[in-house]
Amino acid sequence: MDNISKQYNNFSKTYSDNFEIQDEVGNKRFYEFLSSIDLKNKRILDIGCGDGTDLVNFEKMGTVSFGVDPSEEFVKSAKEKVPHRTILIGKGEKLIFPDKNFDIVVSKYALQTSADIPKILEEVARVLKTGGYFIFLSKHPIRQFLEKINTYNESKDINYFEQKIVNSFIYGKKIHLREPSHTLSEHLSENVLKNFDLILNSPSACGGVSL
Repeated sequence: MDNISKQYNNFSKTYSDNFEIQDEVGNKRFYEFLSSIDLKNKRILDIGCGDGTDLVNFEKMGTVSFGVDPSEEFVKSAKEKVPHRTILIGKGEKLIFPDKNFDIVVSKYALQTSADIPKILEEVARVLKTGGYFIFLSKHPIRQFLEKINTYNESKDINYFEQKIVNSFIYGKKIHLREPSHTLSEHLSENVLKNFDLILNSPSACGGVSL
């Protein structure tokens, strides 16, 4: 079990108990964008599905939902909430699903926990059907750079481009995370732009990408 899995196993209950207070603006835009798509019987994969709260919402919206999460505790909770769907212990860097299998892939605040975001985006492109959507929320790299400064405040040479493990606090510092830092270019590399088209539903809606 790696460090990220251990972290989320250790505070899975605290995370679930405080889930509703997470980024209200981003979450609102996420669902605005999702609701603009015809979801009836669409196959949707949630990478980093957590305790299954969003999977329940997706089901209510008419989808056929699938989930993966590295935390055994989260997967256990998600299966209790959505027992009739496939929810697996796993990571976005290596999805055990066939090519062109999903109409929609989503991920909320899970990408930044990986040391290899480009690999996740490569896998998302692989499992999405042509014309499918990838909708995600992720911590901004500039915030992670500021967290890097705070984590290594005794160092005089802090490099934005050097990946380092940084301290991050969420839910009013109830949860302490240790996550790898990232750059914006990891999310918007030449390879990513080759595989996806960037779209914006409306000025008030979150951005998304489509094959």
